[in-house]
Amino acid sequence: AINPAISGSKTYNPLTIQTRQQWLGFEGAPLTSNISYHGALNNRSAMGGYLMFDKAFPTMQANLHVNYAYHIPLDYDKVNLSFGLGAKVMYHNLNFNTGNLPPGDDQAFSTSSYDKVLGDASSGFYLYGHNFYVGFSMLNMFQSSFNTPVEYSPYSNAEYRNYFGMAAYRFNIVNNDWHIEPSFLIRKMQFQSSETDLTTRIFYLENSWGGITYRSNGTAIFAFGFGINNMHISYSYDHTFSGEIMQYTYGTHELGIT
Repeated sequence: AINPAISGSKTYNPLTIQTRQQWLGFEGAPLTSNISYHGALNNRSAMGGYLMFDKAFPTMQANLHVNYAYHIPLDYDKVNLSFGLGAKVMYHNLNFNTGNLPPGDDQAFSTSSYDKVLGDASSGFYLYGHNFYVGFSMLNMFQSSFNTPVEYSPYSNAEYRNYFGMAAYRFNIVNNDWHIEPSFLIRKMQFQSSETDLTTRIFYLENSWGGITYRSNGTAIFAFGFGINNMHISYSYDHTFSGEIMQYTYGTHELGIT
């Protein structure tokens, strides 16, 4: 989703379905669902796909991503370096009921419904081995615009460029059964301050884990996952501890099945 170079970096081809309900307790709160798949084409090339649906009243967005990655083996403990490129098609819909619009003309919005289809691209690199990874990626490289900006408005109605930096290392703590993995994820959107996730997960036998995350916007996240044969199920709960929204929301829930 955030780095096309990750496509094909597993020894298997994962098919993942996720759904995420934000801010439980609010009518029309953001609901996001996605399905993704990626895998190697040969010992160097890989491809992946990602379909996302996002709805938050009064907007709806659907994205289709297609990613390609090229992997270069390095001469150290099965370490690989991959480079990725991605293309995506986005569908935007803005839909108001007549009663939701203010009376009179509005330069920014003059009808009850608006649709737009546009495209953009992403790129990234990913250095990874058995117990670590380091990556950097850029999304919305062309900053496609989904609506003509209003005259004198400081906002361009563009898909702002996003930058992601990520890294993790997994340490063996008890024999080869238990591991601990600290990691970070930094996101920087153009014209906004950066946001950082600091995460620690504890693994048991590779596919069962629990973890906590602190996000720099004042959000705490608890998550766990476990494997059953070829299936993996994960759940996370987010709760914000800053801002006025804290006292009105019951948190954010996310469920994943791979």
